Amino acid sequence: MVYILNTEVPDRKATKIALQKIFGIGKEKSQEICKHLGISETTPVKLLSTELKNKIIFYIENNIEIGNDLQKTLLTFKENQIRLKCYKGQRAKFKLPRRGQRTRTNARTVKKIYN
Repeated sequence: MVYILNTEVPDRKATKIALQKIFGIGKEKSQEICKHLGISETTPVKLLSTELKNKIIFYIENNIEIGNDLQKTLLTFKENQIRLKCYKGQRAKFKLPRRGQRTRTNARTVKKIYN
């Protein structure tokens, strides 16, 4: 296992898939990183040189919000919605689905706790 930005990344998997283990990096962003740095998406992480690994780390730190910073941003966004008393904020406040999912059969356990 290789550690990139305090995240354990599997070294036998392809670079594109391994980078997705970092919180905040999905399929498109991992492709973008590989394309920008000229790394083949199918190359396993263990075959990358330390120089390339450092370039990946430098690129991610400077261009993408990840990890704890991203979690803090998402939490402040959620708190802001609750403070504004918008629909999503009110649903989040009572821990109910926010995007139109049904609550008749799903989310019953949460409803029992608050009723």
